[in-house]
Amino acid sequence: MAYYPTEITEQPDGSYTWSCSIEVEYHRKSMGTGFKACIGIAVFLLLFGAYFVWQHQDWETFWIVAGCTAVFLLITMLVFGLTLLATDPQEVYEMTETYVKTGAGKSSAFFHFRKAKTAVFTRRYIELQGNVAKMRVYTPAEDFDYVKDFIRVRLPDDCEILYK
Repeated sequence: MAYYPTEITEQPDGSYTWSCSIEVEYHRKSMGTGFKACIGIAVFLLLFGAYFVWQHQDWETFWIVAGCTAVFLLITMLVFGLTLLATDPQEVYEMTETYVKTGAGKSSAFFHFRKAKTAVFTRRYIELQGNVAKMRVYTPAEDFDYVKDFIRVRLPDDCEILYK
């Protein structure tokens, strides 16, 4: 696992990395989206399993599908329940000339600056909004102006910039 300092650090490849506290409500809202996705997967598994059970008229095997789905839901509730208990959630960031990335590994998400339609600059974070994607970039207070200027000059000309 990579180490992410709490101050913005330039890497040998020219990218910048840091870790930062994020707002608890924003963290909970983003976790809520993932939880809803897991509920959707569980519903899909039940419906798909029920379809095959109905097609083969073997209703006894439905309990296997229901049991597996129940275990999936229990694991989901445990993982998301523990995640929602965080009182000081942290996020890691990587910023390059073309995008900003939040998270690490398979749980990372990218926002390419060229896809920005709106950029909202607040005192605590920068929110980049595209047609579909939206990302908040939190920075340490002492590095906020640097990140704000870095991102602002890389936004497309038609990007709407708001200050709140």
